[in-house]
Amino acid sequence: MRLSRQEQETIINFNQAEDTAYIYTCSKAWIRHFEKVLKLKPTAIHSQAKEYECPKAWIRKPRKPRKLSESHRQKLRERLSKKPVLSGVTPYPVGKSGGNE
Repeated sequence: MRLSRQEQETIINFNQAEDTAYIYTCSKAWIRHFEKVLKLKPTAIHSQAKEYECPKAWIRKPRKPRKLSESHRQKLRERLSKKPVLSGVTPYPVGKSGGNE
């Protein structure tokens, strides 16, 4: 039986006494992230969910998105356009590599 979208929850639980965070999730995206990116192994496997443990320091408080003024956005655009990757200028020669040309 499939879970509804509302039932596919992720719960992150931690307390002040311990340095460990406990995570329960049904989300395939979160499961992939924990296993592939963070290299965590599940501590428990349920029919459609997994549980994980990680250091509490890995859990970040949510932040409000920054609201930038138009002048600040323009300054950031100018600064980023001077970066070699974004400006199209490469700081190194581009071409065939190796000695056999």
